[in-house]
Amino acid sequence: MILADWDAAVFRAIHHGMRHRWLDPVMSGLTEYGSWKIPLLVTVGALFLLLKRRRGAIGLVFLALTIAASDQLSSHVLKPMFRRVRPASAMHDALPIFGIRNSWSFPSSHAANFFAAAPVTAAVFPGVAVFAYAYAAAVCISRVYVGDHYPSDVLGGAILGLALGFLGRKAFRRTERTIDLRRATPAEREAPAPIRMAARGEKAPSGGP
Repeated sequence: MILADWDAAVFRAIHHGMRHRWLDPVMSGLTEYGSWKIPLLVTVGALFLLLKRRRGAIGLVFLALTIAASDQLSSHVLKPMFRRVRPASAMHDALPIFGIRNSWSFPSSHAANFFAAAPVTAAVFPGVAVFAYAYAAAVCISRVYVGDHYPSDVLGGAILGLALGFLGRKAFRRTERTIDLRRATPAEREAPAPIRMAARGEKAPSGGP
């Protein structure tokens, strides 16, 4: 891929311009979980199951499927297709915190996975929607900050992740409605859609298709 002037300029603005000693561990923590990865995944799964029970179980299944699709598509299909080298291999002034990676750069799998997770997570827990998207955006910034990706890498990953995330959210809601209708009494099946959605903790659509 051709490195555009804006891509290099924004990379340097974040990678060098934002660089501070106190920010290094923060950005490193956002992008690399190390030994905390498994405990964090277990905690997220437990929160889905304990706080939302059946709805959380359905959401957890679609969250896992959506992230898996995002990760496989970004890492094993698109990266080998575009074959873009990482900034540390292409830019002489890059100072990657985690050293030079040998894998391809575009699109960012971190960006794709976190933005894929955001719509599904927000569908299960509407109250954390802003946090879910903000956290995904922070992870994107961290990938540029640590020197592993160009801005266009995380932008491409975010677009891919959102597309898959909205598909996952749609599948989750459709599956939940199907299960609810099968378990509902005849009177509950006749209830207006907004009432059924309110019972599940969802907001009724404000309008449009």
